[in-house]
Amino acid sequence: MLKNEEFEKNSNDILKIEDFSQKNIFSNPNELIKKIKERNNKEKAEKAKQINENAVIEKIKQFLSKIISMQEAEEELNTAEEEKVKKVSSNKKEKSEKKNPKKDYTLEYYDLPYRYNETIVKILAQTPKKLFVYWDVADSDRNRYLNAFGDKFFEITYPVLLVYNEDKKYVKEVPINDFANSWYIDIDDPKTKYTIQLGRKFINRNQSINVEKIKENNINLQTDYLPFANSNVLEAPNDHVLLEYLSDRVTFRDVKTNREFVKDLRKTKTILGKKFNVNDFYQNQYDEELSEGTFDMANPSSKLSSSTFK
Repeated sequence: MLKNEEFEKNSNDILKIEDFSQKNIFSNPNELIKKIKERNNKEKAEKAKQINENAVIEKIKQFLSKIISMQEAEEELNTAEEEKVKKVSSNKKEKSEKKNPKKDYTLEYYDLPYRYNETIVKILAQTPKKLFVYWDVADSDRNRYLNAFGDKFFEITYPVLLVYNEDKKYVKEVPINDFANSWYIDIDDPKTKYTIQLGRKFINRNQSINVEKIKENNINLQTDYLPFANSNVLEAPNDHVLLEYLSDRVTFRDVKTNREFVKDLRKTKTILGKKFNVNDFYQNQYDEELSEGTFDMANPSSKLSSSTFK
């Protein structure tokens, strides 16, 4: 029989058990107690398991929190070190700039255009017997000739340069091509004035021409020749020594030894006259110094033949 105190102690548990009827409670109390104990043990085991799981989860949380704290501390330390390095570098840079102030340089680059779209002819002297000429024809002038002579104007004509020697009154014609905008011209007479005219000549002299269109476009036609533009006037350099402008005694310097010496030119003036070729002049003055009677026009300081004067 179940004692009263045990029954009262477990009365609440007894009422929760649905497997037992009123009859079973009083007919087999030992079985009921057994069931209650099993149930209590099972609940205790589940509670213990839950407690253990919560403890493990809490430990994991604490471990992760500790790792995060360590990482944050390390990041703060690295940030502080970087700031320190930057500050030191900035101080060094400021000191360096104070000692060596930075100079401002303005970089300029000029890309010269291929053409200026302007009708022009210019000549320059390269040597006493060689001229350099460059030119351009504006698009507007090209269109004038196309309007007057048709779309094939540049096919039925060819370009030329007329070289005028204004002192000796002669003209030299130099054929050129449509792909060039500059030319080197050899001349025969230095120390004279030159002008150059750019123009075109008809390949076929019997080419049919519309006179009215020529007048409308204000074009100057000279038989089979069409002048485009005239150059500046240029006096070619002198290619000989003018002894009348030299004194009787001239100081020379040997560029190899840097030694200076005076030569008497009175005899030279008598022999060669007032003007003569530069080679003859130096041959006469350096007859003893020159080997085999030949004057070498190469630059004696560089000993290269590329500096020859022709």
